[in-house]
Amino acid sequence: MNSFFDPRGLLESAVSVGRTALSVAEWTEEQLLSLARAGLDAIDPAAAASDDKPAPPEKPAPEPEPPTRRLTDKMTGLLDQALNQGTTASKLELYGRILDQLVADEARIVGALSDGAASPLINVVSRASTRTPVLENAALIGRTANLALPEMVPAYVTHLLSLGLLEVGPEDPALKMDYEVLAAETMVLRAVKASSVGPVGPRIDRRTLRLSPLGLDLWKTAMANGD
Repeated sequence: MNSFFDPRGLLESAVSVGRTALSVAEWTEEQLLSLARAGLDAIDPAAAASDDKPAPPEKPAPEPEPPTRRLTDKMTGLLDQALNQGTTASKLELYGRILDQLVADEARIVGALSDGAASPLINVVSRASTRTPVLENAALIGRTANLALPEMVPAYVTHLLSLGLLEVGPEDPALKMDYEVLAAETMVLRAVKASSVGPVGPRIDRRTLRLSPLGLDLWKTAMANGD
């Protein structure tokens, strides 16, 4: 007769209960994981679907733009514009660009010479071996045009010459008195003094200054609708 307190029976019962408890725990864990997945899918279904799909391939980085691309585009645009632009439009564009480069005093010089008259111009040239100009493009037009900065006349005239609006011609004997007035200007006297070596002074190069054909046409075009 087996005893009620048979140790072997108790051990088998304990093992059986332990296995049952372990199975219940595993089942509970599976259910909790299923519920968690269902909750995440409800919040972001796309995330759940993306977990099952392979990651898309990375797009290749765009090639860097050539450093000269902007210049190429600009040149191409100008060439295309030239195909559709007539003579008048081209001239107006050119004159507009030139006027954009002028300051007010330079416009006054153009206006003062717009009647076609010539104005005295002097260059002071050193007699040294280098024959270096000490003062270039000193012109009486600075006085007659009533400039705000008359001391800047040499720079103004040099700039207008570079734009092709003015031209320099030979000395005009009829302007003798005007040359004397110009030679008495402070900037000319200072240049003569600075370049003199003892009793030997610099060479005074007398010329004339007037509007070029381009300058005259620009003036007439710009002032066509003026008062």
